[in-house]
Amino acid sequence: MEGRHSGVEEYTTRMIDAMSRVRSKHQYHLFYNAAKPVQLPLFRKNVSVHAFRHPNKLFNTSQLLFRFPKWDRIIPVPIDVFFVPNPRLIPLTHGKPFVTVAHDISYERFPEFLTWKRKLWHIAMQPKSLLARSSHIIAVSEHTKNDIIEHYRINNNRISVVYPGVPDAPAALPVDVHRIRIKYRLPNQFILFFGALEPRKNIPAIITAFSAIADRVPHHLVIAGESGWKSQAITDAIARSQYKERIHVIGFVEEQDKGALYAAADLFIYPSFYEGFGFPPLEALMAGTPVVVSFNASLPEVVGQWATLIDPYNTPQLALVLAELLRTPKRVPLNVRKQILEKYSWEESAGKVVDILESVVSFRA
Repeated sequence: MEGRHSGVEEYTTRMIDAMSRVRSKHQYHLFYNAAKPVQLPLFRKNVSVHAFRHPNKLFNTSQLLFRFPKWDRIIPVPIDVFFVPNPRLIPLTHGKPFVTVAHDISYERFPEFLTWKRKLWHIAMQPKSLLARSSHIIAVSEHTKNDIIEHYRINNNRISVVYPGVPDAPAALPVDVHRIRIKYRLPNQFILFFGALEPRKNIPAIITAFSAIADRVPHHLVIAGESGWKSQAITDAIARSQYKERIHVIGFVEEQDKGALYAAADLFIYPSFYEGFGFPPLEALMAGTPVVVSFNASLPEVVGQWATLIDPYNTPQLALVLAELLRTPKRVPLNVRKQILEKYSWEESAGKVVDILESVVSFRA
């Protein structure tokens, strides 16, 4: 949980922080294993950290093959209920309650989007068995809940939907936007994609659609985010474009720069094939930038009322939508930011999660 956070790490950090604030009567014990020390955020006094220094490969192999060590026996305090913020092996003494958060089941729906290492990881972690054994399941969207019910045949009443929150960060100031334009060498007008550069995000379709309209608009295309597997397809798509000089791949963007990057863009595009939730479109809307997303998976549920929806498999349609939106550019109304914060509040989400944890403990008492 140090350095560049993944989405799950970001979720875990913010959820623990919010839980400890909104239900401060409880004691929260954060357990992690890492061979080297990890720099964690500064949590409240009711959050205790229990760090173990076992080599991860050895630790995970022992849990997989021998279901050892039992987590409730190596943590030096009695635990009422375990909160698992992402499906993984959790060896416990028989009968110990635990609640698992399911972000998506992309490994079931679209295994072709996973590296062979990730496929092996999910096979080893046995997510179907883990969710079936969970005292309760928290899904981050209705879509994820429905996927779990459809693929794993788990009873509807064992799954609760609790949306994550979005940070109530202040809007980027003009000076911030100017700073990141210089830092990342951004053009004056541009369309933005921000996320992992991997097949699931459908980035070659963005490049093809942009290339189809580039002769009609002054905008450039900026692709931001860390390279994932099979990113060569993106490089190849750029090489094929006759407008390659107007396509910029800027790589990793620091957390403190994200808001200004979104604000600098004229349009944000996210035609992903599959998302369990999808934070970047919400973050772009919070910055006042119009958003285009695919009508697949959870995205219509999460941002559909504020975004333009497209078919991720229909690149000509995507090109038409881009051209139309760029012809008459408009910023997102200020009241949308308020609506998003009301719907996606970390404090409200944390309260719902603690309610679930408390109900599991009460049921077992």
